[in-house]
Amino acid sequence: MSFQACGARRPGSRPRAGARAASTAVLAVALGASSDALARPTTWPIEPVLADSLSEARYPALGHVPTDSLASTQRPASGHVPTDSLSVGPALPRSDAAPPQVSAPVPDLRGAPAARAPVPADMRRPPALKPGSPAQSAGATEAAALAGRGEGRPAAPPPYRLLRADEDYRYLRDRGRRAGFLDVLKYIPLGPRGRVALSFGGETRQRLDWFRNLDWGAGPPRSLSWMQRYMFHAELRAPYFRAFAQVKSGLETGRPGGPRAIDRDDFDFHQAFADFDLERPGLRLIVRAGRHELAFGSGRLVSPREGPNVRRSFDGVSVILSVRRVHAHLFVTRPVATVPGVLDDGWERGQWFAGAYLTVPSPLRGGHVDVYALYLDRPEAEYHRGRAHERRLSLGTRWFGAAGRLDYNVEAVLQTGRFGAAPLLAWTVASDTGVRLPLPWDPRLGLRLDVASGDRGPGRPFGTFSALFPKGSYFGEDALVGPANFLDAHPMLTLTPVEPLSLTLDWVVLGRYSLADGLYNVPGEPTIADPGGARFVGHRAGATLEAELGRHVGFVVTVGRFFRGPFLAQAGRTRDVDFLATWLTLKF
Repeated sequence: MSFQACGARRPGSRPRAGARAASTAVLAVALGASSDALARPTTWPIEPVLADSLSEARYPALGHVPTDSLASTQRPASGHVPTDSLSVGPALPRSDAAPPQVSAPVPDLRGAPAARAPVPADMRRPPALKPGSPAQSAGATEAAALAGRGEGRPAAPPPYRLLRADEDYRYLRDRGRRAGFLDVLKYIPLGPRGRVALSFGGETRQRLDWFRNLDWGAGPPRSLSWMQRYMFHAELRAPYFRAFAQVKSGLETGRPGGPRAIDRDDFDFHQAFADFDLERPGLRLIVRAGRHELAFGSGRLVSPREGPNVRRSFDGVSVILSVRRVHAHLFVTRPVATVPGVLDDGWERGQWFAGAYLTVPSPLRGGHVDVYALYLDRPEAEYHRGRAHERRLSLGTRWFGAAGRLDYNVEAVLQTGRFGAAPLLAWTVASDTGVRLPLPWDPRLGLRLDVASGDRGPGRPFGTFSALFPKGSYFGEDALVGPANFLDAHPMLTLTPVEPLSLTLDWVVLGRYSLADGLYNVPGEPTIADPGGARFVGHRAGATLEAELGRHVGFVVTVGRFFRGPFLAQAGRTRDVDFLATWLTLKF
């Protein structure tokens, strides 16, 4: 609708272009907006409503959390929506960009000074907030990185994401919103209208791992490993279309026995996919085909494996649909095998991975609920019972949110299927609760209680729980024990002495759930068989200091000692393990 500049219009007649422009200018002055902003409809691009960031406005960013976190405990998160799920809603702000822009002022046709419409108060990001620590989002740990997707200030650049393909820099079409010299690489328009653009980014991580008494004395007495990660990506974005490519190089030096598969990949394509992207008010649909990363929930079952040196990706098709506050991700993929050479990463032989992941609002205030079904087909799965063809269906739900100073995260999974000729029945229940105390240094006291089933022996359904594709450092950066056939209690305290620093103190106590099953590593491979009847595996004390050195730089140092228990002693492990790791991450 427009108002006539002067006089009335006869029915059926069409206003002249000049009259329409003048009437728009009059309305603009009346409303305090630019005439150009009112002359055309404005569509605000919609991005994910990351539930982890719903409580950002109430709580400032905190530091590192050990990697067995079920979700972010940096702040009382009200939840997490899958990182590659793209949310929509006609009045929702972008989570990784400046608030919706208003067109630049243009001269008013009546000679009055142009007015700029202010950003609505409910669309502004809290001015006192700080984006998630770069040490988190740049790779301190996966749990911490999952927490590093909050919102920045209105004029500040967004924090880097755990999944770099989720970043969206279209707000930089307005050059006035550039906040750093590297922003020139984030949006390079290829035409006069700026709707087609290139974007570049990358990272490097330099990490040192030191062990004493590796494998509780069964391995080398000393181990010092230097791991280098280099990644670079480029994106071409146009209306309804996006192409994304990312290359990687992971190098390792010094590990006794040579690098593991997760330590080295000389050079390869980590991601290469194309998107069809349809955005409408209240609706967003993305159809993705090619090699891409997956991350769901807290990263407990599906994760890009941020902790180790080489990340994980999948080849296949994903359909991502968001209808207001409901988010769904359906996918059919094949896991990519990490091979240490050059351009030689192919599929894990015979494996298929498919599923559906849904996130909806919780009936509890301030919470969300995940419901999912994940299917994994592995022709050669190995456990302590033996090696066989595994067909495993995981049905799970996760309830998470915050209520005042209390935050909660509870997840339960039931697994069924077949392991060779035997029926399969496994399960896990995990909880992560915490309370933020009104004391100096903003302390958060948390407790995690987890249990996962183990096999009960031949003649019964196969019962070892599988974490599928978990984060690489599950109970800590030492990654000595994996999430199968276990029970644990894990108290922790997180402090923020000054805003750029965070300190986490934690103690985890581990045991076996089934005495008929043994111990497993993080990928789920069997390590130590049952040597006797002991249940108690051991306990580990740790401390982690994390420093934020600007948006692009993160630094972490973590130390720990794993004290062996009766199970390890019966297995001939004679020493406690000492561990220290430190790494520096640079991102652009």
